[in-house]
Amino acid sequence: MSSNGSSSTASGGPAGQDDGQFELTFVDEFNGELDGNVWRTNRTDTESSTTNYATRNGALKIWPQRGSNGEFFNRTLDTDGRFSQKYGYFEIEAKLPKGKGVWPAFWLFNQIGERRPEIDILEAYPGGAAPWGKPDADGIPVPMMYAPVTWTDRGERAGYAKVETPDLSAGFHRYGLKWEPNRQTFYFDGREVFSHEVTVSDPLYLIVDLWFGSASGQPNDRTPTGESNAFEVNYVKAWQFK
Repeated sequence: MSSNGSSSTASGGPAGQDDGQFELTFVDEFNGELDGNVWRTNRTDTESSTTNYATRNGALKIWPQRGSNGEFFNRTLDTDGRFSQKYGYFEIEAKLPKGKGVWPAFWLFNQIGERRPEIDILEAYPGGAAPWGKPDADGIPVPMMYAPVTWTDRGERAGYAKVETPDLSAGFHRYGLKWEPNRQTFYFDGREVFSHEVTVSDPLYLIVDLWFGSASGQPNDRTPTGESNAFEVNYVKAWQFK
């Protein structure tokens, strides 16, 4: 089992599932320094001269920040070459950032020859048109919806849903995926929100990232920067079926 840190919650099962059906295979509760043996932080689309992530008080934080050229930049943490898994249950507990342009995500991915299978457990676009986000009292858009998506290959979207939620920047929520050989079922705080028949049969690795753009639009001078507006992750876990 891949692990970094431990606590009494490490052995608990997935939210809303029968604990007896699963065996924990990966857990990071971010109780210490980010484990470089588990997570890579040096993807080519990431600014290297400016730091915008840290582990503090038992959480991973990734926040909007301008890079050395004055532009917002993407930050990606992944387990490519360190941990991958086919089938099972995958879960993140997180609080999302707000603001125009922010695009937090938790997803599974791999490059297998020319193929690019991908399962997006969480993608949010608070800067997009309603109902993706709505302005708070200060006029800053907050995330009110997220999307689980399955891609069997690059450009081949097999399933997609929009899940309306409370303000996802106001507190922590659990986003989960039960991945079976011929079905994927997505969960929000232990409640099923989307299920579809699909076959993805390759081991995929974990990605936690904060990017900018897409349906969230481009960040602007009012997009909150700094640690107080972080994509804050309490844990990332994976289980395999027994």
